[in-house]
Amino acid sequence: MSRTGTTGTGAGAASTVAQEVELALVLASTSPGGEAADVVRERLRGYVRAYAGAAEARARGLADGRERDIALRGVAHARAVAADPVHDPAAHLRLLAMGARMVLRYGPEGGGVAR
Repeated sequence: MSRTGTTGTGAGAASTVAQEVELALVLASTSPGGEAADVVRERLRGYVRAYAGAAEARARGLADGRERDIALRGVAHARAVAADPVHDPAAHLRLLAMGARMVLRYGPEGGGVAR
């Protein structure tokens, strides 16, 4: 998903999500309740929604049972955080960033590699 709200593919989309994750982590420490954080939070929610299906499908196909379970739980948690209301803006932004990182890792471009 680009900053305009559309999903992308390839290294460009992965790079965009990775940049958003880094920005979210900075905002969580500096201004978690600000307007910029709200915008980034919504973009991260969009990334999780856009890529969670592909990440779950890839996770289900993992041969290693332990890795598969961890990946599936991570994707499920990312979806839950994306759906949750914000009670603690800093914590929510950090959790959402980590969830986006997880779906990116196992999503269409991730290939199961850490970012």
